[in-house]
Order: sequence, then C-alpha cells, then structure tokens
Amino acid sequence: MHWNGKDSTVYQAQKEFIDTAVIPLIQIDGSDEGFQFAASAADFTLSLANVIENQFKGRIVLFPSFSYTKSQDKQSVFKDWQEELNKASFKHIFYVTSDREWSTMGEEQNIIWIPSVPLDSMDQKMRNSVLEDQLRQLIPIFAKKWAN
Repeated sequence: MHWNGKDSTVYQAQKEFIDTAVIPLIQIDGSDEGFQFAASAADFTLSLANVIENQFKGRIVLFPSFSYTKSQDKQSVFKDWQEELNKASFKHIFYVTSDREWSTMGEEQNIIWIPSVPLDSMDQKMRNSVLEDQLRQLIPIFAKKWAN
C-alpha cells in the first residue's frame, strides 16, 4: 500500500499485519555533471520501490521518496525518519537507494543500496525484466529481516 489517505485507513485497521515501511532515498544533484545521473538513479529507485510495493502489498507501506542533497547530514535525516516511523509502530523500516553513500551507515539500519540501472532507454518489457531481476535479489533480504 501507498502512503495516501485511502491506504492509511486500511493501514489503521490492519496495523498488526502491515509491519514494514519502505522509503526511497533520492539524491538531488543540480550540477552539470550530476543532474542527469541523479535523475536516472531516481527513476530507477522509484520504479524499484513500486515493484517492491506491488510484490509485498498488504505487508508494507511505501512512503513518498525522501529527496536530499549531498550537503545534507544523512545521519540526522536518518535519525529523524527512524523516530517518526517508530511512532507509527512499524517493526521494520527499509530504505532503498542508488546512492552508495547511504550504505556506509551499517547493515543494521536496513538501508538497501542497489546500483542504478538506466531505465530511460529501455522498452517497457525490458524495463520490467530488469526490475523483476532486482526484486529477486531483494526478496531474501526482506525475508531475512522479517524472520528475526
């Protein structure tokens, strides 16, 4: 389910079954060198997050992406997110990103770093295939965390 008015009503009624939050982390880069790469990485991350939501519908809430710049303090942002989502009683919080820098925060933080694949030049069939391949790699990560 998505973080919206309609699905939030379902979440409130089914809280005991919907125990996982997923937040896509999207870097904004306005530089000439980074603009296109960041936009392509955002497309990939958001597309993958939607595939994850579809696969685990009824178990997760896909939150809107969190956009940030390189200069922002990731540790502070991360701490704020954790505190806010803990209020909602999520047992598991996963962050999905194509920004390798987040992966240095430690595996216990449930930050899933996936290298970006440029999807913009692919037809829909190839795009879906690439995203499904990525999802197959993520399913064991989710399953392992849920088992603990």
